[in-house]
Parts: sequence; structure tokens; C-alpha cells
Amino acid sequence: MTDYRYSLERGGLKYACPACGKIRFVRYVDTGTGEQVDDVVGRCDREDSCGYHLTPKEYYLMTGKNTFSSVAISARKREPVPEQEPSFIDVALMQASLIRYEQNNFCRWLCSVFGERKAFELTAAYQIGTSKHWKGATVFWQLDHSGQIRTGKIMLYSSDTGRRVKEPFNHVNWVHRVMKIEPYHLQQCFFGEHLLSMETIKPVAIVESEKTAVVASGYIPEFVWLASAGKNNLNTEKLKILQGRTVKLFPDLGAFEKWNAIVAGMSSVTVSDVLERRATEADRVAGHDLADYLLRENKPAMTAWTTPSPEL
Repeated sequence: MTDYRYSLERGGLKYACPACGKIRFVRYVDTGTGEQVDDVVGRCDREDSCGYHLTPKEYYLMTGKNTFSSVAISARKREPVPEQEPSFIDVALMQASLIRYEQNNFCRWLCSVFGERKAFELTAAYQIGTSKHWKGATVFWQLDHSGQIRTGKIMLYSSDTGRRVKEPFNHVNWVHRVMKIEPYHLQQCFFGEHLLSMETIKPVAIVESEKTAVVASGYIPEFVWLASAGKNNLNTEKLKILQGRTVKLFPDLGAFEKWNAIVAGMSSVTVSDVLERRATEADRVAGHDLADYLLRENKPAMTAWTTPSPEL
């Protein structure tokens, strides 16, 4: 009897979905090695409200990371596949998106918070673009420390509330997928990573979402604000680029323990518990992040809690 090469992982173990963030995601595994294909390869069982499903075949076609075969194989140990270099997006594609901000819901909301001048400065610093994929959509480009464009994350926000549009489905996609750039080896970096070479003295702060990094940068410019683009996207490999820098993490509510474990033993990295100490039960249920507090609470006081101090 033989097994198909890839199957959804058994045992009831579920992870945070890359699209909706709910712990309803089952990953694909290689039945020959027992190894998971990748953190983003699997199916969300929230089929009606999310519907995220990335198969190994789609992943390999998208990234060029391996050659997919649907034939059955024996359970034998394979030689490790050499790590591939990341793919990059042409700068002209990014530059073409740096227009039509009056049609960009996120940028319109940003203007309502900071005023046009400050909002423009933040938009320019983070190279935020506009997408026609959905009316009013935003592109958060990921530029690495060398200025190379790793990818662009397309999301739709409400221009009134500044919150993501998740109904009737979660509006999130990738530029390389929309543009059908194949093969494409996606290797994400921090959102805002390109700012490190411009601000070499400032301490670095890391949050989860791109929106939070932009908002925090507007309120607390004493840090260089980066975003991991998701709770599960923070890892020691990404943090290597920050060697020699003083770093502070501001995880969303509910992610403190996970992030604290990742950086355990890193003397130059600390994890702020300011949100955990201030959170109400309603805040925890809502999964609030630093931006929610900066926008909702007394901003000067919140700034004082998070501003770099000598003991950071």
C-alpha cells in the first residue's frame, strides 16, 4: 500500500490561519518525511468566512521552491533541498503604485488621524502604494535592508474606521500572485526594514501589523518602527538583520508569551508588556494592538510608556 506524497496533517493540531488569523488552519505535510511543507501551505476550515486554501502544488508553482509531483512515493528519507534565493519585484511596479492616494482608503483614514502633511510623510517613508485589485485597496511593500522589493501585500481598509475589511471575505492578497509572476520564491522581510539604513542610531521597535507600524511611527518617532506582518512571522532568522541594534517588541494582546519565547536569551531585545498590563477583558477578546491604544487613549501618556529609556 502506498501513500500520496502530501496530505493534510492529522491529529487535530491547528494553527493560526495566514489570512484570517483564527486557529483553524491545518497544514500540509510531506508523507515521506513527516515535515510540514511551509507555514502558509494548508487549508482554513472556516470555509464560508475565510476560505483560504493553498496546496503544495500552488505553493511550489508560486515560489519555484521545488518540483511538485502527485505520484505516490515510498516513505524514504530525502536529501535536503538547498535554500533558494528570494525573488524580487521590479522597482518600476512599486513606483507605479505610489499615486492616487485620494482613492486609497488607508491613506484617507491616515489623513483623518494625522492631517495631510504628516500622513504624506508617513506614506512616503514606508513607500505605501495604491492597488486597483479592490477599490480603495492599499499595497504595503516589503523592502529589505538593501532596498530590494521582496513582495507587496495588498489589503483593503475602511476609510472611516481604519480597520481591515474582512466581510464578505478577508481582503488580503500578494502582488506577485495578482500579477502572476511565476515562479516566485517568497521570502518575507520586515515591513519598514529599508528604514534601518536611514536611521542607524535610533532603537528599533517591532509590532505585528503594517498599520500599527505606521501609526506608531506617527506618534512615537523615537523608534524605527517595523512590522513582522503577522504574529507567526517573527523568527530568529529575520531578527539577524538587527544585530547590533537595540530592539523592543510590542506584540498584540495574546502574543506576549510566544514572542517572549522567540527572543529568549537575546540580550539586546526586550518584549514590552505594556498592553498586557493595561488590557481589559474586552481588549483581550478583541485582540487589540498598540495602535488601538494610541488611537483610543491619552496619547501623550501612552507615548511616555513606550518611549525609549536608558534601561531599554
